[in-house]
Amino acid sequence: MFNKNSNKTLWLVFAALLVVVILVFSTESTKQEKSFNTDIVSIDTSSISSFSIFPKSQNGKEVKFLKDGDIWKVSGDDGKSFSVPNNKIENIFNQLMQIKPKRVAARSKNKWTEYQVDSAATRVVVRENGSDVLDIIIGKFAFQQPRTMSTFVRLTDENDVYEVDGFLDMTFNKDVNSFRNETVLKSDKNNWNRLTFSSNESESFDLVKVDNSWTIDGAKTDSAKTENALSALSRLTNTTFINTEAANLPPQTSKLTISQTDGEPIEITAYKNEGSYIIHSSQNKENYFDGNKIGEKIFITKESLF
Repeated sequence: MFNKNSNKTLWLVFAALLVVVILVFSTESTKQEKSFNTDIVSIDTSSISSFSIFPKSQNGKEVKFLKDGDIWKVSGDDGKSFSVPNNKIENIFNQLMQIKPKRVAARSKNKWTEYQVDSAATRVVVRENGSDVLDIIIGKFAFQQPRTMSTFVRLTDENDVYEVDGFLDMTFNKDVNSFRNETVLKSDKNNWNRLTFSSNESESFDLVKVDNSWTIDGAKTDSAKTENALSALSRLTNTTFINTEAANLPPQTSKLTISQTDGEPIEITAYKNEGSYIIHSSQNKENYFDGNKIGEKIFITKESLF
């Protein structure tokens, strides 16, 4: 009788211990699955004073952003700085704030190369009042179904590799010129009343709006051709910059002056010699552009409008 009771007691104790062990391991496993930083980006975008991007595509050369009053400037290793449009800064900040880990992809340094978060990756450093508040490595991206993309990232001083939503390379793995103001002309063509084309190379003429019709020397132009030409001109950008100074420009060859019913005239000037074709716009005074890319859209011929 004593043996039977003892055996029963032992089995009950064993069963109880087994339940405890299972609960402990289950709890620890759950903790391990959830024990990662779900808020790796914690910054106040209104307090950011500067930030730097070290793009993989530029072999880690620093692209530095500095806030000057209400204007952001970008500069490269040559020290020349250029204004950055507000929408590009907002896009960068929005991308940073949307970095939310979905899972931990790896916890070991041995996996850094696999996820491309080693020293050869793109790095972003954000500063508030001169102090670093974010230092993050942006690694490889992966396609997921349906039609979604994710990126692997790592905080510089941590081993953990996180998977986050989005294609971050598209925003951060870029050179200085990618962040500059690409606008050559941005204006409402319905506000235009005269376009004066002056040239040393071809015939000069005025395109004048009369009673909602465009005319040259009193003759109406082809409405469809004129509409297409003016539409292309009204939203004109160029990503190919020419780094030069006003004093080093070749001779001026052409000029377009757009008069408006409301607002200052817009001027686009062409400078050309045998080796250079440079465009400059009064709407983007600090930048010069490659005229080979956009010259034909700006300096149209009279014949093309009839």
